[in-house]
Amino acid sequence: MMEDDDEARGLIAAMRARSGVIIAAVGMVAWGALLWAMFGDVL
Repeated sequence: MMEDDDEARGLIAAMRARSGVIIAAVGMVAWGALLWAMFGDVL
């Protein structure tokens, strides 16, 4: 039983760590798209 609990905690921790990376990547893409939409005609 204890092994299952440890596995679940490890999975949750991994998902939290990866969700931060995913959110950061999506944020960077959205920021780049915003800049391109605002200044695309100038660049």
